[in-house]
Amino acid sequence: MIAEILEQLNGHIVIIKGNHDSRALFKYLAAHNPVLSDGKPKYEFEDVGRIIKANHHQFFLTHYPMLFGQTPSSINLHGHIHHTMVAIPENINVGVDSTDLDYLMADERPVWSTPLNFNEIETIIQRKYDDFAKRR
Repeated sequence: MIAEILEQLNGHIVIIKGNHDSRALFKYLAAHNPVLSDGKPKYEFEDVGRIIKANHHQFFLTHYPMLFGQTPSSINLHGHIHHTMVAIPENINVGVDSTDLDYLMADERPVWSTPLNFNEIETIIQRKYDDFAKRR
């Protein structure tokens, strides 16, 4: 079951609802939400997404690709579209099967299904911008 897998993961987890997620799953997890050593619940839930500010960027973490304006400071990190990418440099598909991962060299890629770290995301952003600049 999903709850058993999530319990094995370390730290505070923000779960962003996707198209295959049900309200029943969120309700179950909320009712069985372990408390961490800092007194905070392990799981937090978002219907649409979360904004994280870092390195002069606003990262919009969403399940679906969304348009937040084409500005270098607003980056949408999303999944949902599997083997494709949004043809906008500010949208980065971070799914495990994303073609945006092709912006990383073979020796830079994380092990399959390992989350991207911040440096890998910054590398993808810069190389996608460079690639799209060449196309103009």
